[in-house]
Amino acid sequence: MYYLDPVFKFKTMRLLHTEITPFIKNFLHVDLRQQPFLASPFHAKPAFHAHPELELTYILKGYGKRIIGNKVEPFKAGDMVFIGSNVPHVWLSDPVFYEENSMLESQVIVTYFNPAIFQHFCSTVREFDDINRMIYEASKGIQILGKTHEIIAKKLLALSSKNGFEKVNELLQIMHLISVSLDINFINKGVVSEEEPVHSDRIVDVIRYAKEHLGRSISLKEVADISCMTEQSFCRFFKKRTQKTFFQYLNDLRIDQAKQLLRESDRSISDIAYLCGFSSSSHFCKVFKEYTEESPLQYRSILAPWD
Repeated sequence: MYYLDPVFKFKTMRLLHTEITPFIKNFLHVDLRQQPFLASPFHAKPAFHAHPELELTYILKGYGKRIIGNKVEPFKAGDMVFIGSNVPHVWLSDPVFYEENSMLESQVIVTYFNPAIFQHFCSTVREFDDINRMIYEASKGIQILGKTHEIIAKKLLALSSKNGFEKVNELLQIMHLISVSLDINFINKGVVSEEEPVHSDRIVDVIRYAKEHLGRSISLKEVADISCMTEQSFCRFFKKRTQKTFFQYLNDLRIDQAKQLLRESDRSISDIAYLCGFSSSSHFCKVFKEYTEESPLQYRSILAPWD
């Protein structure tokens, strides 16, 4: 049973410092989850965690206790909370959700966005002053209520079906609504401090290492050593967290980098294969076609102006 008693003293809780962006490979992500009980992102169970990404959580189904910073409070369907960067938090479904024959279901929309996408606007454009202030105040955790809640709930339900600029535009509208609303409540009255024991997320360290060394061969032993595991344990751990093997994930990163180089440079196919860590251009072309159903040259001919 994964249930964590929320009356545990915070001093004894394991705070996991993680990141969301390396998993989603994007600065903005809308996640609609249907689960037997609420689990933390890229975990099979709830974890008391913090990440640099801003988070907007809207509970559609379920109830239990939530911990945000130093505050333990009940939550139920309709709960909507905006959480700032690196604020410790977890949603814990009620114990009945964990029972073996439980027919209960939890449903939640979670929006993650990296604050880096706002840094330029917030620091240079006066019209973003309210949003900038709100992002700072989100370190206290912001509960959204009343009419603002009703408007944002509709926008969040529609947001998962939008793409590109429409998604970013809707997000900015949501941020603006929160920043000017009086229908909010600060969950923690002071700035949240991090006094809990802190642990780094080993899988984020592995992903960061892989990105930094994409241009060469990476062995399973290397990444297992980084995570302080045996190779067998690491393989199970990585697959459980990402739903992919390490080498499948590594190929994802390499193909993403190859696409960028094909779009933005006139480098040869063999150069791109080498820069992305493939052993040969023929192997690169084979893997690229498996991922995209196009050869690298076909991909470039559509997207790059110089071919």
